Amino acid sequence: MPNYKLTIEYNGAGFSGSQIQNNLRTVEGELQKALAIYCREPISTCFSSRTDAGVHAISQVLNFKSTEALENIDNNPNKFLISLNGILPEDISATGIEEVAEGFNARFDAKSREYLYKIFNRRTRPVLRLDSMHWEKEPLDYECMAARAREFSGTHDFLAYTKLEPGETPKPNYLCTVYESELIRETKFCYKYKIRANRFLRHMVRKIVAEIIAVGKGEDVAGTAMAPAQGLTLMQVEY
Repeated sequence: MPNYKLTIEYNGAGFSGSQIQNNLRTVEGELQKALAIYCREPISTCFSSRTDAGVHAISQVLNFKSTEALENIDNNPNKFLISLNGILPEDISATGIEEVAEGFNARFDAKSREYLYKIFNRRTRPVLRLDSMHWEKEPLDYECMAARAREFSGTHDFLAYTKLEPGETPKPNYLCTVYESELIRETKFCYKYKIRANRFLRHMVRKIVAEIIAVGKGEDVAGTAMAPAQGLTLMQVEY
């Protein structure tokens, strides 16, 4: 059965996360509806990574299979993308499509995922791009934050940076290997936190960011809550 690797981007503000859920608007739900119309059959999708409600993606990768080979994917992929984007809602855009081996799995074949978190630090609130960054009005110590960010590199147990649901059985291990963890001062007011790892636990990046911000304020980091979702974007997936 033909297997396709699809790359999409989306603004997460209007979604209850990427994963399909009953009676809620999700990225996967909208995408499966659009693919079903285009392919003229029910379509299941496998996403490379799940994103929370309000989290965005620049390069989310997924794969899906169709009983019939889709025309012109190899010779003219733009024709498919234009047609699919004509069906998708405006807050999702398909940006790449290719046929891959039947055994390719967007989730399990991924070697790393990269996320970016944007922080705007100024006493007065910003008015632009508020749906894609987090505003912190209290002064932040950049050097302390950058030093703490670097400490997350390497292989660590990240149990303290995930959230277990009520009644959830703990997993065998919570080890993640972080290849890159860096806080970048983009402008006088804007910081970007970049993290790339072999895998991420639920809410892991948002909890790390919340701790980094707490360090920047000189606060106790114990029991730090999650940073708001809108500042987080899935940037790329490596295979």
